[in-house]
Amino acid sequence: MGVGGDKPQMVSSTKTVECPHPIYSNGINDEGLYGYTDTPKITDESVTVSARGTIGFVCLRHVPYVPIVRLVTLVPNTDIMTAKYLYLWLKQLHITGTGTTQQQLTVPDFQKTEILVPSIETLSLFTSTVEPLFEKIWANQVENKKLASIRDALLPKLLSGEIDISNIDL
Repeated sequence: MGVGGDKPQMVSSTKTVECPHPIYSNGINDEGLYGYTDTPKITDESVTVSARGTIGFVCLRHVPYVPIVRLVTLVPNTDIMTAKYLYLWLKQLHITGTGTTQQQLTVPDFQKTEILVPSIETLSLFTSTVEPLFEKIWANQVENKKLASIRDALLPKLLSGEIDISNIDL
């Protein structure tokens, strides 16, 4: 368990060849996506929990990334638990912080969170059940980004008349 640190030196607002790895902060928009960088800090499937502002916002991370700005990062020991199980367990909890002016979640406070650890057999059955569901979710997310990119490229051309679709029979 760790807490996200400072933003990397190399940061891009868009994904590029030089900066392909996402940077996540404690925001909820676009799952906290802050930007992209050249070198990831976390490479294993893991879970992040917002520790300030939007306390308790839980995300499953399946691609290498960099956590920053009050983001608790949990990389489970895969001998006893998967990140998918941990994610779904934490999603159903009401995670709160401490403090009066600005609520925050500290690592020592978060370490008090009880997590039910299933038997290896139960975990294996659970994982084989949810793995295809998460794979489909992630494939749909990639497809949605491609479709949004196509829409964003075509829409201005359609509105300006650069592309004529009047002869298309739908």
